[in-house]
Amino acid sequence: MRLKQISIGSFIVVSLLNFAIAQTKTWTFDDELCTYKGYYNSKKYTEQQLIDTYNLFRTSHYVHDKGTFEELTVRYDSVITSVENLQIVQTHYFQRLKKDVLRYLLETYALKKVQNKAKEQPESLIAAVEDAQAREYAEALYKGGNDLLEAYEHVIKEQMKNNSTPEYLWHNYEATMKHADRLDRAFDYVLVYGWWNSANDSVHHINYDGTQMQQFHKLFVKVDTLDCDEP
Repeated sequence: MRLKQISIGSFIVVSLLNFAIAQTKTWTFDDELCTYKGYYNSKKYTEQQLIDTYNLFRTSHYVHDKGTFEELTVRYDSVITSVENLQIVQTHYFQRLKKDVLRYLLETYALKKVQNKAKEQPESLIAAVEDAQAREYAEALYKGGNDLLEAYEHVIKEQMKNNSTPEYLWHNYEATMKHADRLDRAFDYVLVYGWWNSANDSVHHINYDGTQMQQFHKLFVKVDTLDCDEP
């Protein structure tokens, strides 16, 4: 009778071990330096969820902003839809990260649309921002003339404070001011280095400080380091 009980007990233990092994699967991924093999519980996550979660924070989500308004719209809509469709793991951290990435994209997109049409609709530059410095640049861009040229000089002088060759910046400024199309050149410069840089500071940026990869590692039962490059 006791032998039979031991046999049944052994069978249960073996069955549980086989079940656990069957649930554990592997997926290989990397960061800037190393390649890893992660062992995960397939009852908690699918491979596609891990792939999409990895792509959520390992993809820059950069959108090229040159070209027509229509081209800009197509590119941003494509990237935003791609992120929305990512089937990521159902943890609070990565669900929050996905919302943050979408917020960053949507806020950047809203500003880029205004920037793209700035020459046709300069008044929209004012309404698009709340930051005081950005609004000052927007008003100068809208008014044009001497207001714009004063803003252009201001941007140059601010850049000179942190530039290794400030004299080069000032030389370019003086050369631009001699051109007949100096207002057009000043507009383009202030739009990018004045208005955009100030407006972009208010966008909901994400700090990719390594926390994302640390949280990703926590999704696995075990992670083995397969190979690392020299730092």
